[in-house]
Amino acid sequence: MDPELATSALLAIFREEIGSEQIGPDDDFYAVGGDSLIAVRVVARATAQGMPMRLLDLLMNPSVHELAEHVRSAAAGGGPAEAGGSGAHLEGGLVDAGDRAAMPAGVLDALPASALQTGLIFQCEMAEDPGLYHDLIGLRVTAPYDEDLFRSALRELMARHRALRSSFDLGSYSESMQLFWGDVVEPLETERVGTAAEGDAAVTAWRDKQLSTTLDWERAPLFRCHVAAGPGDTFRLTVAIHHAIMDGWSFATVLVDLLTLYDARLTGTGHGLPEPPEAAAAEFVRLERADVDSPEAAAFWRAQCDVPPLLDRERYGRPADASGRRTEVLPPGLFAELRARAAEAKVPLKSLLLAVHCWALGRIAGRTTDVVTGVVVNGRPEMPDADRVVGLFLNTVPLRLPSASGTWAALARTLWEAEVAAAPHRRHPLALIEENLGRRSFDVAFNFTDFHVYRRLSGLRALAADGWWDRDKASHPLSCDFTLDYPGFGSGLLLSFDPDLVTGEQVEEYVALAVGGLRAAARDVHSAGTESRDG
Repeated sequence: MDPELATSALLAIFREEIGSEQIGPDDDFYAVGGDSLIAVRVVARATAQGMPMRLLDLLMNPSVHELAEHVRSAAAGGGPAEAGGSGAHLEGGLVDAGDRAAMPAGVLDALPASALQTGLIFQCEMAEDPGLYHDLIGLRVTAPYDEDLFRSALRELMARHRALRSSFDLGSYSESMQLFWGDVVEPLETERVGTAAEGDAAVTAWRDKQLSTTLDWERAPLFRCHVAAGPGDTFRLTVAIHHAIMDGWSFATVLVDLLTLYDARLTGTGHGLPEPPEAAAAEFVRLERADVDSPEAAAFWRAQCDVPPLLDRERYGRPADASGRRTEVLPPGLFAELRARAAEAKVPLKSLLLAVHCWALGRIAGRTTDVVTGVVVNGRPEMPDADRVVGLFLNTVPLRLPSASGTWAALARTLWEAEVAAAPHRRHPLALIEENLGRRSFDVAFNFTDFHVYRRLSGLRALAADGWWDRDKASHPLSCDFTLDYPGFGSGLLLSFDPDLVTGEQVEEYVALAVGGLRAAARDVHSAGTESRDG
């Protein structure tokens, strides 16, 4: 493609996907609001328009000018950049023919369960905790509740997203399988309530029942839906899923799609939702397998985490019971300032938040070198509309900050470079990283969430959603989620921790340090962290 045409086409893609006409050809994609999910769409669209590239190419060449030059150089070098998500490796090539022949009637298709899925299921079995990785989200919907219409919307949702019709079989075949069934009854319970207090009680009772019930992996579906209808034209919707069938972005997609489908039935109009590409799940399994077999990936991750732990590991040898919760709401304006400072430092907002997180961890642990934290990374294949696919595409990997001393900009740049270096190995399963290391690879997990898919709800015509709440439990002693515009919460910190492994004093110290660090970085990203707390 002509360089000027490539630049123009890429600039249009950047602007449309990020949603800003102010982006210029020299602006850094990640610094102006791009994230891993948007990046998947950019790579897929560019490849479809004759500019083949990988996600790594965008990481290494984050401006339009740099990326256009990379595409030109790759083409001139005799071969275009290899694009992920070719779609050539579908289920038929991944499932053994004998296994496929032995599958029961009613199974439409199957995939080998990913290492991420089997790892989560194994952890849950070992912990004997029905609440582990059993995630719930609830909300209040202002709209009439018509059970027939809602069931119809739920059935269409399940038809669109086959993960909602899946189960697991871990022992009947040559390898563990995720089975996708054709005919699964929608798992909906409806209660009629007369007052808001009765609605609250119904939701609480159903939630507690779900969290105390052990899921049967071999029976589809692995999600449940509850409606407490009333009073008036309102109803409380709660959806429970197991993390083994979907990640957080997928959960948000399921909720938004369900409300969109119901809204379309209430208004008698089309829903306008494009079909998700089913091939993405198979492609993820193929890519994960390639990373599993990579000695380079194993060596890379061992180097990241082969340092002394932050916590006393002698105190636990089980999955953590992270039942403790701590939240800290921050003004959205602070995150806008941090994004501007990140752009000034030419790093993504996530990297600046991660720098503050690692700095705070180092202060708590009394360490200025070799701070290791788990970081949630996105492994979705680089395919068109892959962000619309419901499934488990995340991994949590250890990243090491060699020195926690320096300016916020310098710390963020170091961590960004570490993420770029890790990108080719991001699907190497955490279970294998820790098997290779011989112990847990980190004590504290970091995540940054901006579930902008929820913004689609503002376009619905017959209903409105508010009163959001959520409940989840991971297996890390401490999980720190930096979240932007999360429904029902806003922007700030969400912490989950095991009170037997992380003291309340440590949690409060972390919050004070992290909030103080965020404010300091927002004031001057070229300043160094200090011991000052927020206030």
